[in-house]
Amino acid sequence: MVYEEAVSTRSRRRSDVAAMAWLAGGLLLWFLAPFVLRGFRFPLGPDAPVYLWWTRLAGHEGLSVVGDRPGVPAVALATAGTLGLGSASALAALEVVLGVAAALASAALVRTRRGATRVQWLLAGALSGFFAVHLVSGYLANLAFAVVFLAAGAALAEGTRRGTVAAAALLGAGGLLHPQFFLVGLAVLWFAAIPSLLGGREEGERPLDTEHGRIGAALAGGAALLVGGLAVLVPGADPLQVDTSKDAFLRRAGIFESLKDAYRGRFFGRWPRYVQWASLPLGAFGLLDADGGAFLARFMLGWAVVLVGGVAFGLATAIIPPDRFVTFGFVVPILAALGLLRLWRRLAERRPLAVALVAGLGLAMVLGSLFTWRRQEPFIDATETGQIAAAARYVAATPTGTPLLFVVDTGDPTITFFATEAANAIRAGLPPDRIRDVFVIVPEFAGEAHPTRTALAQLYAEDAAAAVRRTDLEPLVIGLRAFDRASFGEALPVVPGKPQAVEPTVVGDVALYGMVPEATTGRLDVLEPSSPWAIAGASLAMLALLAIVGYGWSRALFSRSPDALALAPAAGLAAACLAAIAVERLGVPLDGAGAVVASVAAGAGGYLLRLLRRQVAVP
Repeated sequence: MVYEEAVSTRSRRRSDVAAMAWLAGGLLLWFLAPFVLRGFRFPLGPDAPVYLWWTRLAGHEGLSVVGDRPGVPAVALATAGTLGLGSASALAALEVVLGVAAALASAALVRTRRGATRVQWLLAGALSGFFAVHLVSGYLANLAFAVVFLAAGAALAEGTRRGTVAAAALLGAGGLLHPQFFLVGLAVLWFAAIPSLLGGREEGERPLDTEHGRIGAALAGGAALLVGGLAVLVPGADPLQVDTSKDAFLRRAGIFESLKDAYRGRFFGRWPRYVQWASLPLGAFGLLDADGGAFLARFMLGWAVVLVGGVAFGLATAIIPPDRFVTFGFVVPILAALGLLRLWRRLAERRPLAVALVAGLGLAMVLGSLFTWRRQEPFIDATETGQIAAAARYVAATPTGTPLLFVVDTGDPTITFFATEAANAIRAGLPPDRIRDVFVIVPEFAGEAHPTRTALAQLYAEDAAAAVRRTDLEPLVIGLRAFDRASFGEALPVVPGKPQAVEPTVVGDVALYGMVPEATTGRLDVLEPSSPWAIAGASLAMLALLAIVGYGWSRALFSRSPDALALAPAAGLAAACLAAIAVERLGVPLDGAGAVVASVAAGAGGYLLRLLRRQVAVP
């Protein structure tokens, strides 16, 4: 009898592992579809060019240049160097892999529920994967934090000391990936701890024997890792303080009313795409099926409270975009999955109605993600990088520190979004040693300009003029056809450092105003486009790498192989983040050899811990 039960358990676990593999494979195809079907050669989304130049600059000067978000560049450099990937392939693959990892971590979290069925955790993982498209499209730091936060929730649900230690490490890595959302995670876990906190401790019970004690210890450990990680990044090159988005410009310029309008407009305009209305009542219905006495229910409820409060806070203050709370709300697809299955059980005796209703609601949620995913595209292309590479040949002929003033204009009354995106693309495309020299100038508008355009033109002109004053080097003023769409090849009426209008020298798609250095002919470290199939191969290789790196850690925590497999990419992400930062801060550049050292160090610790666990029982 015992033998038969053991065989049945092993068979069930093998089936669960196979189901996890099918889930990962299906979502891998889902996330790769835009690249392969539409021929995209760069990572998706408006923030992708920022991560490209952050990663390239960090590889040249060190992770300190990124400031308080070193995690994604650290992981990108470590994985790219280990696998021999270019920047475009690595960042695109990271988008895909993090989307898959978020789905697997969601499935693992639901598996902690008492009596969770395979259909429940598979559906939760699938809906979370579809929902992840809102962050996969360029918002890598948010998505990476969501991955490790979901994994930390699964670790805390174990209710063990080693689960608490694992959660602390995951939360610490999450803070280095996105420190602002570490505070959001803190709030979620604080709300989850309230019932246990109100219940107090029984006599003789130690702090780590209580749920609120374990949550507090995990948060304290994570905060210590975060503070320590940021502290070791202080020495080194200073962060590059530039506007990486329209929002950043509006905040720096003090135009807060326009910022609030932008936040509210995005929130109300995109809400139907972010979360289908059907998922909200389903989520509330599913919360009742999460087991009120279980950690999962409290964790989900705390997340829901913070989601609603965060949206209200963002709308009221414009300190943080409210839509970021919505796109971070993996609680909604997880609970919606539980709600769908609860609805199915309730209507079990009316099978036609159950099929129609459950299928219709599920399809509505999937279609929302599908329509959103179909709209995603890169915010940098091969035409732009080709023109930037052509300009880089003239840039390379000037001394480092020469101000590089790029003319950006669309001929529209407003240009704030385009100007900041152009600046990001130009920085991403140039050799890393010249990223700091890039400035954007916006010509005067012939008609009545929008106030934000006028403010941007003035502020950016001041930035350029200040850069010119700081050096004795003559600035290099460049126009590229892809970015100067309104006045390419025409005289510039005002150029910093020039007393009068300047006629350009036009060479192909590059216009040079004033100084025309002799173009270099050697090989330059410019951003190269990837290819759809190269991105597909890179995604598969990166998913395998993070799973191998993280499997030892997750296997040491979870005795069941399906759970360990599901959380392996999340654990690998956290381990790669922490190891890459540590290795780089010890003076080992994250190039080919240094990246391999970081990856080996990240994975070896987990397998060593697993070996030690076989010798010493850890509760």
